[in-house]
Amino acid sequence: MNAIFQHAYKEGKIPDKETAQYLVSQLGEVNYIPPNSVREYEHAILKHYEEYFAVMEKRRKENDPAEKKNG
Repeated sequence: MNAIFQHAYKEGKIPDKETAQYLVSQLGEVNYIPPNSVREYEHAILKHYEEYFAVMEKRRKENDPAEKKNG
């Protein structure tokens, strides 16, 4: 799942409903997701991606010289 998150982040995908659908579709290519569980997966994966996104944004800002100057 980390590789899927990395790819989504590099693509600039923000944590939202559309991204959740994208992430579940990517996960579904390597793991079976029962059709009646898709919404639950979207909710769960979005929560995890929000956390991942926040960490990556924090790291990006810490490593960005412009952010350091202005911060």
